[in-house]
Amino acid sequence: DMKTKTITYNYDPDSRSLTILVDGNIKGGFIGFEGEKRFLQLLDTNEQINIIDMSTKIKSDKVRRLRALWIKQGIDQYRESILSAYGVLSTADLSTDQLNELLLRFSPMSNRPISEQVRKLRSRVLVLLTKLGVYATNNDWARVNNYLMNPRIIGKPLYLLTEPELIGLIKKLYSIEVKDREINDQWSGLTSNN
Repeated sequence: DMKTKTITYNYDPDSRSLTILVDGNIKGGFIGFEGEKRFLQLLDTNEQINIIDMSTKIKSDKVRRLRALWIKQGIDQYRESILSAYGVLSTADLSTDQLNELLLRFSPMSNRPISEQVRKLRSRVLVLLTKLGVYATNNDWARVNNYLMNPRIIGKPLYLLTEPELIGLIKKLYSIEVKDREINDQWSGLTSNN
C-alpha cells in the first residue's frame, strides 16, 4: 500500500523564494535568482503553485522584534522621537529597509565598542552613572538607556554614542554629580545644625 505524496509549491514574488512542501511539510526551497528560475520552470508544468505574500508577516515580525529591543533597553517611550527622523508616527509605517536599519542600529550585538578608547569612555560613564544612582544593578541597561535617552542628557542609548559624544556626556555627568554632592553637603550642613 504505497501512499502518494502530495507535492505543492509556495512562491513569494517579493523575496523571490520558492518553498517545496511534501504533504504540507516544508522540505526545501530556493531563494533569489534560483527561486525565480525554478518558479518560471514550474509554470510550464501541472504542479500546484500557491502565490503567497510573506512580506506582511516578515514586516510585522520585524516591528515586534524592534519594539522588544526598545522595551528591553528601556527606550520604548522615546519611539516617537526616534521615528520622527523617518517621517512616520508608528513603527507599522516604516518600510522594510527602515526596519532593517533600525534593528541593526539598536542591536547591542552590532554595536560593540569600536576601539579601546570607546570602551574606556563607556566604562567612565558607567562609573559616573553609578555615583548618580542610575546604574545601581549590574547590567541594568534599561535604566541606563532610559536615563541617557532624555534629550537633556544626550538623547541616545550608551552603545550608540561616538567618542566625542561620550566625552561630552562624561563632562555633563561630572557636573551633575558635583552639583548633587554640593546640594547634599548643604543639606547635611542644614540638618546637623539643628
